[in-house]
Amino acid sequence: MYINHELYAADIAGIANENLSWEKLSGKSLLLTGASGLVGTVLVDLLMKKNRDDNLNVKICAAGRNEKIAKERFADYLDDKNFEFVKLDVNEPIKNDLDVDFIIHAASNTHPLLYSTEPVSTMTTNIIGTYNLLEFGLRKKISRFVFVSSVEIYGKALRDEDIFDENYCGYINCNTLRAGYPEAKRAGEALCQAYISQHGLDIVIPRLSRIYGATMRLNDSKAMSEFIINGVRGEDIVLKSQGVPKFSYCYATDAANGILYCLLNGKCGEAYNVADSSEILSLRQIAKYISSLAGRKVVFELPSETQAKGFSKSVNAIMSNDKLRALGWSPKDDTRSGVKKTIEILKSIVN
Repeated sequence: MYINHELYAADIAGIANENLSWEKLSGKSLLLTGASGLVGTVLVDLLMKKNRDDNLNVKICAAGRNEKIAKERFADYLDDKNFEFVKLDVNEPIKNDLDVDFIIHAASNTHPLLYSTEPVSTMTTNIIGTYNLLEFGLRKKISRFVFVSSVEIYGKALRDEDIFDENYCGYINCNTLRAGYPEAKRAGEALCQAYISQHGLDIVIPRLSRIYGATMRLNDSKAMSEFIINGVRGEDIVLKSQGVPKFSYCYATDAANGILYCLLNGKCGEAYNVADSSEILSLRQIAKYISSLAGRKVVFELPSETQAKGFSKSVNAIMSNDKLRALGWSPKDDTRSGVKKTIEILKSIVN
């Protein structure tokens, strides 16, 4: 596993014991883009555990552009017959002749600094990259395609009290830099629907809330991630706003589990919100909670111009998870327990 910690190992074991239709993956091959990312890493660790403990025998083709990072994250699996790193830029036509039964497209820029400094690749990965993977899946006659989408597709809530179910449609000002990510995810979802209608591909869409966990990159610029790193390093928690917004969050292993429920139990053409719906905390409340764990205080700091360009304009973004729960999924951690666990795990690996 990427992280050698008993709490992380217990999280992975918990998902491995879920009552899912694992047999659908037995003897199959799965291409995972964004494999070395926050959620992708968890999916690889989980499926490799199922291979080694339960003889699932699903081959994981972990795709990415950075071979160095992949080899660091998946060092334990490089000699395993059921694991293969695939150097792949999804923005280029896919000429690789892999035999693939399933595709999970989880590659994307996913934090504010990248939205503002790499706006083109933020969009192309979710539009051109999705097109290239759908075409590849069509050629390979795959069993199912999973497009990992985002709460961002809902835009800004029309009323602060609104809860986002899968049919909600809020406001996005498309004539802004920050619109690139949500609009690209919307276009990616629409492209999936087109391939279902025109080509009969089997596609399902998990929409992730704001995700956090110990497999995150330490330079992740999401507010929650920066709070957690502050807490891990015993620093004051830096809040770059008044901290009023309330968002739905999900612990990374719960999010990976939600993606698997969509892959194995979801209905073709449907989208499913992946979010913890228990206690909904504001950014200020989360900052104060992490400061209490770290024994530090919350300090306020104005963001740089570049940082501010990547910030979401949403005031509240709270998701209903009723639809995914109906498939049998439920989160194991709420925000407080997940954050506390993340800090404990990262303290063992961050200097």
